[in-house]
Amino acid sequence: MSEPVLEVRDLSVSIGDTPIVRDVSFAVAKGERMGLVGESGSGKTLTVLAVMGLLRAPLRVSGGEALLGGTDLTKLKRRQLDRIRGGRIGMIYQDPMASLNPLHRVGDQIGEAIRLHTGLDKRAARERTVELLDEVGIKDPASRARSYPHELSGGMRQRAMIAMALGADPEVLLCDEPTTALDVTTQRRIVELLLRISQQRGLALVMITHDLGVAAGFCERIAVMYAGRIVEQAPVDELYARPRHPYAESLLGAACDLTLDLEAPIPAIPGRPPMPGELPQGCSFNPRCRYAQEKCRGVEPPLEPRGDGAVACYFELGSHRVAEHVPVAEAADE
Repeated sequence: MSEPVLEVRDLSVSIGDTPIVRDVSFAVAKGERMGLVGESGSGKTLTVLAVMGLLRAPLRVSGGEALLGGTDLTKLKRRQLDRIRGGRIGMIYQDPMASLNPLHRVGDQIGEAIRLHTGLDKRAARERTVELLDEVGIKDPASRARSYPHELSGGMRQRAMIAMALGADPEVLLCDEPTTALDVTTQRRIVELLLRISQQRGLALVMITHDLGVAAGFCERIAVMYAGRIVEQAPVDELYARPRHPYAESLLGAACDLTLDLEAPIPAIPGRPPMPGELPQGCSFNPRCRYAQEKCRGVEPPLEPRGDGAVACYFELGSHRVAEHVPVAEAADE
C-alpha cells in the first residue's frame, strides 16, 4: 500500500476502566476504499467517532493514535479539531434527517460548512453549494438548495449530506452506514455515487456497513470487527473467497442467498456477542465458535500478519492446523 493518509494505531476506547474498543489498527491510502464490518456492538461506529474526536463522556480514548498526515487527532483540542473536521476529514452519518437541522434550508447548511473551512464569502459559497448538489446528482440543484430537509426524499437528503462532506475537498471520508435508512434501489445509487466520487477525487474512504453485499462491491479491503477489536483484515476478494477467522466465515455464511432453497432456514451465528466488561477468557468468539479448543479459552490470540492481511486466531481456517480442531462428528460427515 502507498503512504497512508489516515493511520489508526492501537486505538482503544473505554468507559471508566471497561474497554469498548481494543487496540484497533488500520490504514487507508489516497484513493483506497476500506470497509469495517461486524455485528451491532462490535465497535465500528465508536472507532470512527474516536478518530473524529466526537466521543462524549463517559466514553474516552484510552490509548493509541489516529494519524491524519502525521497529526494525531486524539491529542488535539476541540478548537484545533474544528479546523480539521469537515475540512481535511469528512463524515457521512447513518440518518441524514437526524444530521441536518430541520430549521435551516439545506443549501444554507452546506454553505455554512464551506465558508467555515474555505473562507469563501456567502455568494461564492452559495455557488459552490449548487455545484456540489449538482455533482451528487440532485436535479434542479439551485431550487433544492432552498428546500428544508423535510421537503427532500431520504435519498436526496443523503446526497445533500455527501455534498456537505465534500464541501472543503477532504482527504478522508468516513461513512457510517450511509445506506441503511434507504430502500434497495436508492442504496445502490448512493453506493455508485460514493464509488464515482472516491475514484474521481482520490479520496481515502472508510465505510462502516452491515451489508456484506455492499462491502463486496465497494471496498478494496475489509476489516472484520468482533467484541471491540479487529479479528481479520484482508483484500476483499481474498476475504470473501477464503476467510481465515471463524467469525468472518460465520458472517459470510449468515448472508441470505436467494439462489438457494427459499424454504430452508436462514443461517445464523449461535449465541450473541459479549457485552463490554463480560468478555470470555481467551478469544472473545470462542463461546460461539464451532472450532474452539482449550487453547482458545486461555490467552486471547494476537492479530498477526497473514499474506496481504492479518488474522487473530490460533487455528485460522485454511491452515494446516484447521483439521486438528474441526469437531470429530463434522469431520466424519465430510
